[in-house]
Amino acid sequence: MNDINNPEYLDDTDPEKNLDYYRQDHGGMVTNHNGIADRLLKNNDELYRSLKGDWTRTAANKSGNIITTTGREDGKFYIKREQQNTEEIKLRVKNYRHAAEQGIPDPLAPIGEDGKLTYKWMELPYVISIRISDQYFDGIPWNALKNDRTLKAQFYRVVETEYPEYVCYPGGRLPIPMSVPYPTKKGEQKYFSGH
Repeated sequence: MNDINNPEYLDDTDPEKNLDYYRQDHGGMVTNHNGIADRLLKNNDELYRSLKGDWTRTAANKSGNIITTTGREDGKFYIKREQQNTEEIKLRVKNYRHAAEQGIPDPLAPIGEDGKLTYKWMELPYVISIRISDQYFDGIPWNALKNDRTLKAQFYRVVETEYPEYVCYPGGRLPIPMSVPYPTKKGEQKYFSGH
């Protein structure tokens, strides 16, 4: 009998195609030369069960402001994010808007059409930007949305309406340059029929 852990035996035998090598997980046959993950799972029933059943993992980002919990419950995968510094951001926005309303210029603000300094529009917590993306834009992140003028304007309208505490612009109204329809929330009807 040929020893599959000794590749030299192939020299004097016609190799047969082994369909285990074509498995989707690319683990292949478990030999001395491959299949480490398979071997770990094969020999560790507890690890195997924990990967198959419910599990949870919690971690914070580098600054410790965002705590992300991922896991699986009843066979469904979930991600939960909590932002710890929303109150500090609200206070910063409030102070910025107060200073802007007093006419104090912001040297880091964008330059307007007339070549003069304007004010920054918003300071939105990361977790809330993800919530808006999920609820209104099918999960497309703000970094992608802001490349499209219409979607960007719709995003600003949502922030202005639902999260005014994060609008930095003086007066709390954003100077959105185009008129756009308010985006439809996930699960809501876009157009109402007259029935």
